[in-house]
Amino acid sequence: MQNLKFFLIACLIAPFGLLPLRWSQAIGCQLGLLLITCNRKRAHISRCNLKVCFPEKSATEREKLLIQNAKETGKWFLESAYVWFGNPDYLSNRVTVKNPQLLEVAHQQNRGVVIVLPHMGNWELLNFCIPKNYPFAAMYKPIKATWFEKVIFKSRSRLGSKMFATNASGVRQALKGMRNNMVLAILSDHLPTKKAGVYAPFFGQPALTGKLTQALVNSNQSEVLLATAIRKPRGLGFEIVFHRIEGIHTDDSVVAATALNSAIEKSIQLAPEQYQWVYRRFANQPSGSPSVYH
Repeated sequence: MQNLKFFLIACLIAPFGLLPLRWSQAIGCQLGLLLITCNRKRAHISRCNLKVCFPEKSATEREKLLIQNAKETGKWFLESAYVWFGNPDYLSNRVTVKNPQLLEVAHQQNRGVVIVLPHMGNWELLNFCIPKNYPFAAMYKPIKATWFEKVIFKSRSRLGSKMFATNASGVRQALKGMRNNMVLAILSDHLPTKKAGVYAPFFGQPALTGKLTQALVNSNQSEVLLATAIRKPRGLGFEIVFHRIEGIHTDDSVVAATALNSAIEKSIQLAPEQYQWVYRRFANQPSGSPSVYH
């Protein structure tokens, strides 16, 4: 049943990759508004996240941000047609890169580079840019639908990217890649299990934060950068921005997680409407703490 569901979704999405990007994004805006209206659960999660992360904003301001975020989420959804099925050159020609020298210098250190990716804008676009100049891999969280898993795996790796699952085998491959000076991307704002994470502040709220990024960085004293793929207005494309991250090269997991979350916060402030606020980032709070989503 899951495979059939994802097959139908893929069939519905793919044709949008034949449209000009601005058209597809305009349709995505309306789709995002429809979904946030119909899916009360996701709307509630977004409102709770925005309330926790932006307490200085009024309820009206947060509601406006929620609407903007719904539109951007709809755009991201239909952009999958270009990312997974479309002509790679179409998106590649619509991506600019800011601070590319940071990646160049980091790679020249010959210790591997870890790129921290938040769930923001369209993070998939690194697959279109980095493999052109560097050996590139990305960590990914496997999904249960095997057919759709194969589609995503194939589409993400079609331009030369290697894909490593976030399991024991995938981590071993990633560690080997670090020793071979690979550039490795990881979505570091996933919610880990308690065993795999530590609590660190994220917008002032305790957030269970994975230790995998720190482990990858420390394995070969690799360089670490943060990248955001921010969506430009009016279908003009995207800009990938590289930032430095300080404080992760430490044996203290809490210190490293705090530095990681702080860097992600700063990147979100560049375009808060493009972050995935529908994700339950604060779902697993410390024992005795009230639920953010109650």
